[in-house]
Amino acid sequence: MKKSTLLLNNVYLKPSQIHKFRGFIGNLFKHHDLIHNHDLKTGKPIYRYPLIQFKLIDDMPAIIAITDRAVSIFSEIFMKLDKIIIEDTVIPVFEKDLKVEEVEFGYSDEIFMYEFASPWIGLNQKNYKKYNDASNDEKNEMLKRVMTGNILSMAKYLDCWLSGDQKIKIDHKLKEVKVNLKGKSMTAFHGIFKTNFLIPDYLGIGKSVSRGFGAVRRVI
Repeated sequence: MKKSTLLLNNVYLKPSQIHKFRGFIGNLFKHHDLIHNHDLKTGKPIYRYPLIQFKLIDDMPAIIAITDRAVSIFSEIFMKLDKIIIEDTVIPVFEKDLKVEEVEFGYSDEIFMYEFASPWIGLNQKNYKKYNDASNDEKNEMLKRVMTGNILSMAKYLDCWLSGDQKIKIDHKLKEVKVNLKGKSMTAFHGIFKTNFLIPDYLGIGKSVSRGFGAVRRVI
C-alpha cells in the first residue's frame, strides 16, 4: 500500500488544535472530498475509513495519506500550503518534509506489538455503560472485541479481505484516559497491544482517526 507523510517542521500545535488544523486544510482544498469526507454536492458526511488523516508526530503537525488516490493529491497540498491559520493566528510554513513509501498492511502469521501514539477512542455512548458496569475481565474482553472490529472495519474500507481461517488475535495492556471530543469528555485509552495484523505507523483505529485519535506506532 502506498503511504505519504507530510510533516510541517518548526510548526507546533497542541493536540486540541488538530481538528482546527484539519478544518483549515479541508476548507482550503474543499474540492477534494478525501480531505474533509463530505459530499461535494450535498454536504453530507461520507462514512468511510479516512484516507487522509491529521496527526501530531513528535509534537509537529503532520498529514498522512494512504492509497494511490489519496497520495496523488498530496502534490497539490505540498505546493500550495505556505501557511496555516489556527484560531485567527497565521502560522507561516517555511519547511515541509514529504515522504512517500510502500508499506505493508494486512493479516500476518506473525504477532506485532504497537503502542498508541494518541488516545484510542474505542467506546461509544451505547457500549460505554456496558463497559462501565463490567468486571475487569469482561472489560478486557470487550476492548479486544472492539479493537478487532476496528481493525476489520479499516481492512474492509481499504479493500483488504481476510479468508475464513484468518482470525484477528488481540492482547492489550491499556489504561483509561479522558479526552475532549467535540466539546464532550470521553473515555479513551493509552497503552500497548499485540496483534497479527500489520498496521503502518501513525494510521489510526477507532473513532475520529482523521482528527488524530487512535494513531498506532509499531514497537516490535
